[in-house]
Amino acid sequence: MTNPIPSRLPIAFSLLLGGLLAALPAQAQTSTVSSFTLPVSGNASSVKTGLSETVMFSGSVIVTATVVTDPALGPTVVVFIDGRGVTGSGKQTKTTYANTCVANLTRRFGPTDLIQTKFAFFQDAPGGYLSSKTGLLTLNLTYNTTTMALTNVTASIGTP
Repeated sequence: MTNPIPSRLPIAFSLLLGGLLAALPAQAQTSTVSSFTLPVSGNASSVKTGLSETVMFSGSVIVTATVVTDPALGPTVVVFIDGRGVTGSGKQTKTTYANTCVANLTRRFGPTDLIQTKFAFFQDAPGGYLSSKTGLLTLNLTYNTTTMALTNVTASIGTP
């Protein structure tokens, strides 16, 4: 049995197209990764949380920024925030509070960026997460637009 020529055309076309695409120069996509670990502190007022006391937070937040330059889309930045190193303490009772402050955000790249992200916090005890409250982490990021590196981060904690 013989194959007619029209049935072989799609195969020939695919091979030709694949060869042409392989010969095209690749557009360069670059990335720059910067990371900061910084101390943060702040309060969650009892008025806004509904708790019987103000919760005082302190600890370290890790901020990792990956700036990606894409010839077609322009520069964007992926910001990973890990605030699980921050703990809270009740002002009167000294109750310990844990949190779930982890975020992965994609943003437009620019010289500065303001990020406000909410997180849950709760008593660091079995079942404490069942009555969680909401906190607010505010980050101010500064970038060097030439090197695309994150050069400074400041942070604070409060309530929304």
